[in-house]
Amino acid sequence: MLARLQALDGTAEEKARVAAWDRLFAMLNVLDSKTSALLRFNAIIVAALAYLVVVSGADPFAQSKPIVKTLGWIVGHVSLLLSVASCGFAFPVINVAHGFFNAAAGLDDGVVARLEELVAHRTWLYVWAWRLAVAGGLGFALLVALATIH
Repeated sequence: MLARLQALDGTAEEKARVAAWDRLFAMLNVLDSKTSALLRFNAIIVAALAYLVVVSGADPFAQSKPIVKTLGWIVGHVSLLLSVASCGFAFPVINVAHGFFNAAAGLDDGVVARLEELVAHRTWLYVWAWRLAVAGGLGFALLVALATIH
């Protein structure tokens, strides 16, 4: 249907809708790709932090001053929470989208508007997932630096 509108039967307005549809779906594909990479980064950080903070019985700050131990504990746990929260914001970005078309055949302004809202919502989710991942990753780097120095 979209190809027919764009190539043969479509008016200028319909061709513009198809172009908007294509552009919005391209944006969803970019968000999906970026989110997949972000989730891989988060998986590494969460696994490392979970091992250091929760699973491992070894305390990297055992010989450190109490303030360094407390700071390491806080940084480790906060970084783990930030990274897990980042995953929570990222998962809906790669969710499959359904229900764009109405019962009526064709590409109308309502369908394009729903897709535009979806792109805006997923962009907002990705931005927050990225921010939280950066904060969690920086916390992990700080934790490693603290453990290395002390």
